[in-house]
Amino acid sequence: MSSVMKNKDFDIVDFDDFVSLFMRDKDDSFKYIKRPIQVYPLSIASKYIKTPTPLFRAKYNFILFFQEGGGKQQVDNEIYELNANDVLFIREGHLNAIKSITSSTVGYFLYVDSTHLHQIFGNSILLNRLTFNPKHSISPKDMEWLCNCCELIMGSGKNNDLKFEEISVSLMSAVVQKLAQFWPKSFSTTNRQSEITMLFKELLYDNFLTNREVGFYAQELTISENYLTRCVKTVTQRSPKQHINEMVIFYSKILLQDFSKDIAQVAFELNFLDPSYFGRLFKELTNQSPSEFRTDLKQDLSEY
Repeated sequence: MSSVMKNKDFDIVDFDDFVSLFMRDKDDSFKYIKRPIQVYPLSIASKYIKTPTPLFRAKYNFILFFQEGGGKQQVDNEIYELNANDVLFIREGHLNAIKSITSSTVGYFLYVDSTHLHQIFGNSILLNRLTFNPKHSISPKDMEWLCNCCELIMGSGKNNDLKFEEISVSLMSAVVQKLAQFWPKSFSTTNRQSEITMLFKELLYDNFLTNREVGFYAQELTISENYLTRCVKTVTQRSPKQHINEMVIFYSKILLQDFSKDIAQVAFELNFLDPSYFGRLFKELTNQSPSEFRTDLKQDLSEY
């Protein structure tokens, strides 16, 4: 196993890290330019990215547009099967891993720095809707429209347009508004329970390591614990406590990728007083023990 897997836990990976860690044998066809908004053809993914990647938390936001081909992408505890005319959004801080990419994949990868996120989305409701409902299947005609926007952003960057940032933000805003048309009708209007659930999930991503009591989140939202539980369970069919436990355990998978730490160290780092309880909870939610998970990792990520 490489020194990367032994010594790095992939907790926070920025785009520079992604390029250096997960992309191989890059040549002149891959031009990496640091900008707050970046666009790359998805064809480079199958050519250069080493799959499957380790689980990591991206320090950036991105949207994948699949015109042809597809693959599998993990986002938090869900693995999404992606095919032609699928769109997937992944927000900064969320757990993700590239499981596979077909060699025939055509489309675009659109990178957005968080400094521009709220300017592009306009309000947090739009952003949260896409964050927690990240995959959408659209028509070939709509996909062509979205990919044309990506080409315009990419072309403006190549031409070193002095107004590149202004142009790219405007085009990105158009992309987001187009994506909003594809949401299910249940998301076209936000009821109180859905709003509470999205706010709870947003708080959870910022606080799950230090606050695991449902009461903390209810207090932050200035509602009762019972009402929070009722809202979240109605919308997601799972209780807030289940969401909290799932978030902690899935985050633990990142730490378990660092083989320089034993399982007890990982448990203590996650603020479990009893490593055996961590092991039981891990198995309850993943159907395998932490040590079994590590055994599978050694096979899946041998290239790292």
